[in-house]
Amino acid sequence: MTASNHFAGSHAGLKLTGVAPAKPLCEDLRDLLIAFLERHEALLRHTKQHHEAIRQADVRRCEQIVRDEQATLAAIADLELKRQSLVARAMREIVPTPKSLTRLSDIALHCPDATRPELLELSARLRRTIENLQQEQNLLRVVSRVLMAHMEGLMRQVARTLSHAGIYGQRGVVASSQIVTSLDVRL
Repeated sequence: MTASNHFAGSHAGLKLTGVAPAKPLCEDLRDLLIAFLERHEALLRHTKQHHEAIRQADVRRCEQIVRDEQATLAAIADLELKRQSLVARAMREIVPTPKSLTRLSDIALHCPDATRPELLELSARLRRTIENLQQEQNLLRVVSRVLMAHMEGLMRQVARTLSHAGIYGQRGVVASSQIVTSLDVRL
């Protein structure tokens, strides 16, 4: 008896095709919304941790957080492919096809009454989380720019202090005029 015959024989009376039945569209939508929400919440945590690591000037922690952010962004990119697939599926399954099904909340509007409120709430939570994430990322950008400007100012000050030949101008950059120096080496 082959493995497939054994499997079919052990479940007499059931018609097994070897293909799992497809989950209903609204269940897949719920799973996708939860996955998006978890990944965006993780990215929000990473962004806040990144801000704190910059504030503490912890370079190693910043590097680890950047790696974590990249992994989370890769997971979000994978979820985006699933979202596109779900939208295409919704366009096939929802009849008549609505004018817009590009957002996950658009699909949720067409789910049964029993699941619709939960799906719309998950969608709203995801939207709020993304808005919070955008605000935190904007703040992180500002903090990073301020730190870069501060570091650049320090480097100019050090260069100006260490330049015994005076080749740096008042702004801490190399002066445009040519400087000639000589050294008398008579013995």
